[in-house]
Amino acid sequence: MFPNLGSKYIHIKKIGNGGTGVVNLALDTHSGFPVAIKSLFESHFNNNPEMLKKFRIEANIYLMLSHPNIVKLKDLILKDGAHLVMDYIEGMTLEKYISSVTGPIPSEVAIAMIKEIAEAIGYAHQKEIPIPGYNGVLHLDIKPSNILISDAGKVMVIDYGISQGNSEERMNQIVGSLMYMAPEQLEQGTALDHRTDIYSLGVLLHQMLTGSTPYSSKNTKEEIINKIQNKPLERLVNVYPHVDNRIQKIIDTATSKSPESRYQNCEAFINDLKKLENEAI
Repeated sequence: MFPNLGSKYIHIKKIGNGGTGVVNLALDTHSGFPVAIKSLFESHFNNNPEMLKKFRIEANIYLMLSHPNIVKLKDLILKDGAHLVMDYIEGMTLEKYISSVTGPIPSEVAIAMIKEIAEAIGYAHQKEIPIPGYNGVLHLDIKPSNILISDAGKVMVIDYGISQGNSEERMNQIVGSLMYMAPEQLEQGTALDHRTDIYSLGVLLHQMLTGSTPYSSKNTKEEIINKIQNKPLERLVNVYPHVDNRIQKIIDTATSKSPESRYQNCEAFINDLKKLENEAI
């Protein structure tokens, strides 16, 4: 059911739902433009006032992000729950794009797309925020369902709902999506930084090129965790023989188990992708 958010927003239809909430399409009667409203499940906070406080901070940080490849958060409403009001983008998620349109994405297209995604993530990493601990913003949930492909072909990052400051003390719980987590994300109390997002970008690129998630849904949670912590991703050509194997080294660097061995920033990741482009894939 659409929440009672007053007369400003008129409900049009439900457009999606996930593990943390439901997304509805609505009309912003003040601007005349459609908006997407994500209403978070109460269980997301588990009657935890500290988590709700953190969410309020994170959402206000999200309001400060302004980049052409990040879906703009327009408003935060804390009334009968927590609701994020975002620009509505006509299109589909990268998850649906891979599963129903392309399958494995051609290397040159995948590289162009991941560069745009990495530029948006890198922008947030370097964003100056006037809050202690926020000398940059981590996403921490980079995955195909959090990437939109607009009808015009533009790639957009969404959902900074569990983001964290680059120097912020980590909450005593594990958040994110298991298939895309870096090893350090699985360890409570271990500090996270921008290299955690870089790991997820490498996993995302692997999936874009092969058309499948890096770990099988047939694996148990314990088996997936063991692979994340101890084994490299499956070789690209073993999953999809037609992929350009020169990209393997880039993915290996991005998804190194040790943050010190990964790309140290998104710019370095993007530069290697550009070098490969210049070699004419």
